Amino acid sequence: MFMSTKQEREWVIEKSEQVLERAIKQADPEFYRAFSNMLHDYILVTNPRKRVEYRKDLPELIRFIAETVDQAQPVRAYSTGELARIFGVSVQAINKWIDEGRFLGYKREGKNRHNRIPESLSFVMRTGEVLRLQEVVAMYERQQQEQQSGEGAAGNHRDTVLDEISRLMKKHGGTYEMTLGAKAERTAPEERDASIWLALLDELREINEAK
Repeated sequence: MFMSTKQEREWVIEKSEQVLERAIKQADPEFYRAFSNMLHDYILVTNPRKRVEYRKDLPELIRFIAETVDQAQPVRAYSTGELARIFGVSVQAINKWIDEGRFLGYKREGKNRHNRIPESLSFVMRTGEVLRLQEVVAMYERQQQEQQSGEGAAGNHRDTVLDEISRLMKKHGGTYEMTLGAKAERTAPEERDASIWLALLDELREINEAK
């Protein structure tokens, strides 16, 4: 996202008094007061955690804006492609959400323009709940990590089950049906192995059906 440079902000502060003095001579005093109030409100809205005393002095407001920007952290902006990957939808779906106004305050810049959506914007969930885009992205990324972690754990568990079945096949010289399953009478150790083997086969079947 574009950010003004420190040199630019210092230059604006230096020149603001001269520019404003000329503007005030040509403008209605009521306009000056209203414009000052508007800038004051802008600071309150964009920096709700900062305590701002009520000011009508426009140069002071400009200095305060410059100081605030100077201390601000860069805001990350997402392309429509990045958001599509995070939300698990198509780029067309993201563009549709923009057109529907679900990214509050953001408008598409055109079909051939690269739209970048700041994480500081609010996003309207399907439930109607409004959250910061930054929070929504973090929530979706956390869900994806948990899902991938779960898939990895499931894969590891399946490998463990297969290893145990393979061990029993080597021990008894074939599949369950060919060995212990075909015996009319089994010893106590064979009964124990048969019980474990059947449980492993059932578990493997459930894992495969869940995939």
